[in-house]
Amino acid sequence: MRFLLKEGIAGKGTFIRIRYAEAGAYQVHVKGKEVPFNDWNTDIGAYGPLVKTKCGENRYVGIKNFMEFYITSGCTITIMPKKAVMSSVRMEQTLADFYSGGGTSKFADRVASALGIHASRVKVVSIYEGSVVVDY
Repeated sequence: MRFLLKEGIAGKGTFIRIRYAEAGAYQVHVKGKEVPFNDWNTDIGAYGPLVKTKCGENRYVGIKNFMEFYITSGCTITIMPKKAVMSSVRMEQTLADFYSGGGTSKFADRVASALGIHASRVKVVSIYEGSVVVDY
């Protein structure tokens, strides 16, 4: 998908949310360069909301299947499928138990083993209590 806001008030932009019917992961590109998602917010358990400061600022909420981005006049945004699987898991244990049992390394090893891939391809994004939630 490609979006272009041809004209607008200088310094102002538009917030856009796209809902997807299928599960998947998507990434925003501006001028051919990938724009990373906003930083992870452990308080809400998702990528942080948009502050609307630059064209291409974005976040993808995988569980709810929607992409949000900010576009300013003269900016072209391309949304492409991301070659990644994004997931979250909730475990019934404390953080202390999680870390004493091997923590993120053991978790990544187990996920990699289940998927039949090398553990270096598993990236743990965040860990927080409630029992223990791992986003990877």
